Amino acid sequence: MTRTLCLAAVLVAGLALPAIAADTDKTDTPQVVAQEGPATQKPFTMIDAQNLLRQRGYTNVSELVKNEKGTWIGSAVKDGKTVPVGVDVKGNVIERPVM
Repeated sequence: MTRTLCLAAVLVAGLALPAIAADTDKTDTPQVVAQEGPATQKPFTMIDAQNLLRQRGYTNVSELVKNEKGTWIGSAVKDGKTVPVGVDVKGNVIERPVM
């Protein structure tokens, strides 16, 4: 009987050790995860904004002026009409932006 109890204790301990060892590999330090967003993105330059407008089909893109929100504003031709345009900090093209 004693022999059976000892064997059972050894088996239980043998099965529990790998589970305990697996838990000790984990660390409690939080991992830093990179996030995309305006704070981590390279800011648009006027040239970047002009090129984006050209890629979207606008021609005769004027010089652009940055407003207080960081939107590049100017004018360009689309479908034969001159329209006011803007490119916001996320790269969205806006027709008729507010100064």
